[in-house]
Amino acid sequence: MHYYEKIQTFAQLVRNNTKIAAFTGAGISTDSGIPDLAGMSFILGEEKDFSGGIFGMLNSTFAKKNPKLFYLLYRKTFFHPNAEPNACHLFLSDLEKQKKLLGIATMNIDFLHQKAGSKSVHEYWGNMRMNHCSLCNKSFDWDIAQQNDIPLCDLCGHVILPDFVLRNLGTYQDNIRDGSNILSKADLMIIAGTKNSWRNFPESTPKVIVNLELPEINESNSLFIQENIAKVFTDVKKVLIHTPIV
Repeated sequence: MHYYEKIQTFAQLVRNNTKIAAFTGAGISTDSGIPDLAGMSFILGEEKDFSGGIFGMLNSTFAKKNPKLFYLLYRKTFFHPNAEPNACHLFLSDLEKQKKLLGIATMNIDFLHQKAGSKSVHEYWGNMRMNHCSLCNKSFDWDIAQQNDIPLCDLCGHVILPDFVLRNLGTYQDNIRDGSNILSKADLMIIAGTKNSWRNFPESTPKVIVNLELPEINESNSLFIQENIAKVFTDVKKVLIHTPIV
């Protein structure tokens, strides 16, 4: 099936289903200027003062002992508070407003789904707006990391860190439960920006799987679209509103 046939099929699936759920990964935010994990690994590999990789950087012990280096790396990789939603985020938000989307389960921490206007968002690792003092646990929003090279608590003077770092990438089980619940109720799943997560869901549930790096795999009930993610959702929206695709 050629690309434009896939876009037409995707659009028809959206028209025909009223209980859609989305599962999103890092690949959906690259068009918003946020690198995916491969991009972040490359950035970290260029840093001569650091050799720990992504998981080493996101270790709470490292961040507490090396707050200046941690925040230097964090701002080059994960922390992009001025990033704006792209066509994928906006498309899913529009589906929710049309009462066709049950919700979004996401592995992303960038808060772009909420910026796009989505309300039912289940973040498995939380988001960048969740920060706490590493000693007294006082809560801070992400503006503290924008205003200070090394954000320090105004109560006790210790370094403030993102929650997903303090938790050593521990997931939020309530969010996973709620996300899994909406995914289990879907009559159509949209899976975008992740290479292999689609394998974790029942084959019986129809899926549209969108990712630039994705092997063509023949699976019943699944439509694979290997293309730039923002382009795909831009083109599907054009079909849904009967605008010619250029």
